[in-house]
Amino acid sequence: MKITKSDSSSSNWAIIPQNARASNEGSAVQGPVEAFEEDRRRRRYEQDRDADVDRSVARKDRGKKRGDRASRYEVEEDEWEDGYPSRREKRTSYRDEGEDDYGARRDDRYEQYVEKKRKKEERKAQRDAGPRNITLPELISITDLARALKVHNSLFLEQLGELGFENVSLESIMAGETAALVAQEYGFEPIVETGASEDLKPRPLPEDASVLPQRPPVVTIMGHVDHGKTTLLDYLRKSSIATQEHGGITQHIGAFSVKLSVGKQITFLDTPGHAAFLTMRQRGANVTDIVILVVAADDSVKPQTLEAIKHARAAKVPIIVAINKIDKEGARIDQVKQDLARHGVEIEDYGGDVQVACVSGKTGEGMDALEENILTLSEILDMRAEEDGPAEGWILESSLKPIGKAATILVKRGTMRSGDIIAAGTTWARIRHLRNEAGIMIAEAPPGTPIEVLGWKDLPAAGELVIQAPDERRARNACEYRKSLKDREKDAADHERSVKQRKLIEERRAMEKAAKEYPDGRERRTDGTWGTTEQLPAEEGGVKMVNFVVKGDVHGSVEAVCASILEIGSNEVRPRVLRSVPGHITEGDIDHAATSSSIIVNFNLPISGLVKRMAEEQGVRILDHTVIYHLADDVKDVLSGYLTPDVSIKVLGDAEVLQIFPINVKGRMYKNIAGCRIRNGKVGRNDLFRVIREGEKIFEGKLESLKHLKKDIDDVRKGGECGIGFAEFQNLQVGDQIQAFEEVTTQRKL
Repeated sequence: MKITKSDSSSSNWAIIPQNARASNEGSAVQGPVEAFEEDRRRRRYEQDRDADVDRSVARKDRGKKRGDRASRYEVEEDEWEDGYPSRREKRTSYRDEGEDDYGARRDDRYEQYVEKKRKKEERKAQRDAGPRNITLPELISITDLARALKVHNSLFLEQLGELGFENVSLESIMAGETAALVAQEYGFEPIVETGASEDLKPRPLPEDASVLPQRPPVVTIMGHVDHGKTTLLDYLRKSSIATQEHGGITQHIGAFSVKLSVGKQITFLDTPGHAAFLTMRQRGANVTDIVILVVAADDSVKPQTLEAIKHARAAKVPIIVAINKIDKEGARIDQVKQDLARHGVEIEDYGGDVQVACVSGKTGEGMDALEENILTLSEILDMRAEEDGPAEGWILESSLKPIGKAATILVKRGTMRSGDIIAAGTTWARIRHLRNEAGIMIAEAPPGTPIEVLGWKDLPAAGELVIQAPDERRARNACEYRKSLKDREKDAADHERSVKQRKLIEERRAMEKAAKEYPDGRERRTDGTWGTTEQLPAEEGGVKMVNFVVKGDVHGSVEAVCASILEIGSNEVRPRVLRSVPGHITEGDIDHAATSSSIIVNFNLPISGLVKRMAEEQGVRILDHTVIYHLADDVKDVLSGYLTPDVSIKVLGDAEVLQIFPINVKGRMYKNIAGCRIRNGKVGRNDLFRVIREGEKIFEGKLESLKHLKKDIDDVRKGGECGIGFAEFQNLQVGDQIQAFEEVTTQRKL
């Protein structure tokens, strides 16, 4: 017998028990009992049928996604009982249908597992087949690198430790070259995106430079402070620059072309001799062809003389020694030569190849010999450069002038013309004007010529390489690429610094905890022994930072001032330069300094009255100087004011407790009064006191009462007797020592 739907459009089921119908038709009329039983069975069957219909409809709704397996089923004929299916048989049918549904789902899961395993094997086969290409940026975080290599973060950190990387976290930044080596360990073929295609690079040097035209040699004057370098140049170009320098010290690089008596042209660079201008002097040695080392005959070799020798050797630049001030009394020319030889300068008098000229910048004595030495060495070096093609050069200095942003450039290759587009560092310019050292407009500048260029978008940094670009787009793209590269490097450095500082702070906290647990300064080691705790350097945590804003006449001077400021400090206080820009102090600088609690350093520039008034109103301090070592002393005094002062104890008087007197104050309240004799000094009512018992301080505070007999007194001198009472300390004993003292505060200096 089948259970089927009576109509496809009907939701009810028609159950037709054929054997029951046939038997009813052919049988006799039923009795009352049989009729009652038949009616009961039929009602029960109809109730079950209605319930089955409801369950079937609900199952159909749930089975739309996975197929309606419960809506259709068959019951064999032998499963009927008296023409109706039993309750147990129907439940069994539904349970069987559920088991079939579960089996189908189990088969689906197995098929998914097989498919996943197959894909995994395919990926493994691809890895084993050969290296896979991977593209890496110039800087990448450990998290991104792990994701690119398809390695879990924790496992990747563990494997980096096995490769030798220390103190690496998921936020650490790794250089592209280093990341490429790591990627190779994982079977990848890495490609590092350097963005070099966007950058501007200098032209390769020609294979045969002898076919190129000659260029003027670039000569740099170096030496110690006040050894006469500027005076020497002043004589060569017949000007009076030496009298215009502040304190007799050249403050920024000057570049000049000098035409000698023989008709040859030489470009001179005058580099500052003061130690604070170390970076500027290093640039001078890197862009020059010949170094003239000026040594005073009456002062001989000094520390900055040795620095100049070191920089010239590092740049592989030949040296000519000029022993200056030979006209002064006490000149020791032979001593100077011996000192130079002792420091590795192989002069000709001692069998070397370094030429020596004894000169006087004031009288002109020996200047012809110096010019001859320069020309001789320049002919030997045979300096040549292309006059065509894209121009290249070096930024010597940059400054903000009323006519715009200006930079002094020394042309090294090619010819620079008005209208050219050039890039230096992270800024670029369309050249509006070219001016020589005399301020005269010129149309073009061949190699070896110092010029002033106007038209910069921003001030370039001194020492940057200048390269001509074919168009504005290339120049702009190159600058944007360099900016992004610097930003990434700065972010990486900041992150490494923060990770290091976080680690040191954690170590400090651990040591502070150990110090509390072990107040005697010892801690328990893991091996069971005892050892002392180390103290972290103060500059890594809790250091006071003093903010500065630096303004100056030219970029090189600003950079040197910043270097001089940053060299000052200690483990307790350090300077921090928030902003350093060449140019006059503006109202915006005052606002910035007031907001950031900064001190403004102004170097070698006048300050307007409006700016001074604005600074006074907003409480901004300005350090104004024209000589850098005076400025350094002023900054040192400022930082010294932030040091924690030294506090020392000065004992004013010493008293011994002879007897204790309990005094009734109120009701049953008593206070102890110490009967004392003053052994040394003087004890005053307003002094600070401390009670010492058996060599240890047990109390420190102010007096409540100081009396002689019953009379209040202000002080007691040596040999006198008095009664001393404390409001906050009553545990006085005979034999205690009471000292009157004062705290002496001494301001420390850097």
